[in-house]
Amino acid sequence: MKARIVRSLGVRTTVPVVFSAALLVGTAEVASAAPAVESSVPFTIAGPVGIAAVIVGVGGLVVGLLRRRKVAKVVVPTVVQVPVPAPRRAAVQVDNSA
Repeated sequence: MKARIVRSLGVRTTVPVVFSAALLVGTAEVASAAPAVESSVPFTIAGPVGIAAVIVGVGGLVVGLLRRRKVAKVVVPTVVQVPVPAPRRAAVQVDNSA
């Protein structure tokens, strides 16, 4: 059982890694052929925008985890008894004596 789980985990991780590596190698030539673009703006906002995006993302992750923890504590499993109907009987009696 454990060997099967390890094998499954190996396949699940190997396929994405190999696929990602193939895409990286396959697109490297295309990326190197792209010309550099000169910008007339003396500064870039990519740094501050990226940092803000990371902060918002991490904040959302923390808030989501805290909400999930609160919901998990509040939920109490309840047992509901469901009535089981009686078995059905045929409406017409069939004579099987033949």
